[in-house]
Amino acid sequence: MARQVGIGLLAVFGVLGAGLFVTWLVKSRAAQDRVYCANNLRELAQFAALYADAGKKKGEPVLAAVPAGTIVIPGLPPDRRPSWVPATLPLFNQRRQPVADLVKLVDPKRAWDEGSNARLAETKLVALICPGNPAEAPEGRPQPTQYPGLAGLGADAATLPLGPPVPPRAGCFRYDAPTPLDLIAGADGLSQTLLFGETGDDPGPWLRGGRATVRGLDDAPGAKPYIGPGGQFGGNHPEGANFAYSDGAVRLLTPRVDADVLKAQFTIAGGPTETAGD
Repeated sequence: MARQVGIGLLAVFGVLGAGLFVTWLVKSRAAQDRVYCANNLRELAQFAALYADAGKKKGEPVLAAVPAGTIVIPGLPPDRRPSWVPATLPLFNQRRQPVADLVKLVDPKRAWDEGSNARLAETKLVALICPGNPAEAPEGRPQPTQYPGLAGLGADAATLPLGPPVPPRAGCFRYDAPTPLDLIAGADGLSQTLLFGETGDDPGPWLRGGRATVRGLDDAPGAKPYIGPGGQFGGNHPEGANFAYSDGAVRLLTPRVDADVLKAQFTIAGGPTETAGD
């Protein structure tokens, strides 16, 4: 009898132990995915500094700016143009994925899904996929990005000019022109201005301009929540969403973030400077 009780207790403890191990494993994997996602964003957010370094070494003019959100093609709306991503491909970690030569396939005079652009769009870029909730298209289809550039406040923010004066809703990315880094530094400050955010909300092809690769924070009545499952950003990690700042820093912002602080950090025109944490 005692032996049977002992065996039963061992079985119970075994089940409990297995349950605790599975719980630990799930949490550990989630934390690891969040770190990998943050590393992807750091890789993206360093492109401005890398542009400057590359230009100095080659003796070329330094492009110290956030690139235009699209390759501008007269007569084509932003969502038909190629995106900003090809301009940054040579600056990706080539040891992780050698993609520098892909830029040669970009046809700057054709829509994102025409000719060589259509074939290029089928390339999966690992640095643009969030490992916590990877969005991947079937082979032979345009591959997505889960890290759009941030355009400011409002669904139309990417269409705003830079003035002077700088519109209060303008952010780092615009469809038609680059944004000088010194303008960001002189207004809100690089460390207080959001550059990229991760999202699980309808990710689009990385080569497609428009909302697929550049988004503003929609603060209109009835808009989706800012952060979290079913929100405009996040939905890939239980705790919140990773965001990259213009100085290359990455922070996890939770759904509890103060809305006014978050909105201010989407713009380059100045605003609250408190850290947008919880």
